[in-house]
Amino acid sequence: MNPFDLLGALMQTGASPTSGNRMGNILGQMMGGGAPSAGPQGAGMLDMLTKMAGSMLGGGQGGTPSPGLGQGMGPGSGGGGGLPVDILKQLAGAVLGGSKPAVGNAGAGAGSMALFGMLAAQALEMAKGMLGGGQQAQAGSLPKIQLDDQAAVLAGVRPPQTPAEEQQLMDVATLTIKAMISAAKADGRVDEEETQRLIGKLGEGGISEEEQRFVAKEMQRPLDLDSLVRAVPNQQVAAQIYTASLMAINLDTDAEKRYMADLADKLGLNPQVVSFLHTTVGVA
Repeated sequence: MNPFDLLGALMQTGASPTSGNRMGNILGQMMGGGAPSAGPQGAGMLDMLTKMAGSMLGGGQGGTPSPGLGQGMGPGSGGGGGLPVDILKQLAGAVLGGSKPAVGNAGAGAGSMALFGMLAAQALEMAKGMLGGGQQAQAGSLPKIQLDDQAAVLAGVRPPQTPAEEQQLMDVATLTIKAMISAAKADGRVDEEETQRLIGKLGEGGISEEEQRFVAKEMQRPLDLDSLVRAVPNQQVAAQIYTASLMAINLDTDAEKRYMADLADKLGLNPQVVSFLHTTVGVA
């Protein structure tokens, strides 16, 4: 199973009824306000995301990512190749404009991983600055984010260069999927019919039978936040899977709100990080 295929399908078919709107809100927040349209603002979106990726790789706001950034993500370069920002631009076209990304499910999965990684790193950096007495960055500006090589790989913004790094990235992608499915079950209303509906939508999106079986198995598992959290290697990944969980949940019931509060608590995320992610994703 290539988790990037499954993650991309989840993002494109809609992990929750509101996930498309939230993707649009995320992209809008990255650009300093307002959800972008799929067409005329594409250049601005690409510029902003390129700057963010460059900042995460140590280049500052004006930094330019390495030409190889995003290539080789997943087995056999299943991540679709190209810059994560290029992939995200196509993913935005699918979410906001109804087009289908040329990169396919694996590319959309790689782009989603990069998106979650960028937001997580930005949230952690801004919270660190606030706790240190600094001021929160103004809308549209980006803090300088420093990630070591391992964190950059796990954030999905630097391609793995060794088999060990590739396995680490695959593990985080799989964990991200598990977190999204867990969040989707938080209201306790998932039944066999809803499970089959989701699997059917994913099947239409092109995922394999093995991936369909994986989703069915995860949907049937009892909620177990402790097990999920034990697999999280660091705060970067913690913030990433929290962001992914927000994309997969409606957050309109008390049970869902308690679930996300418990997840944040068990992950050890401070309130500033949680608040930033909720604001960026567009969740109260």
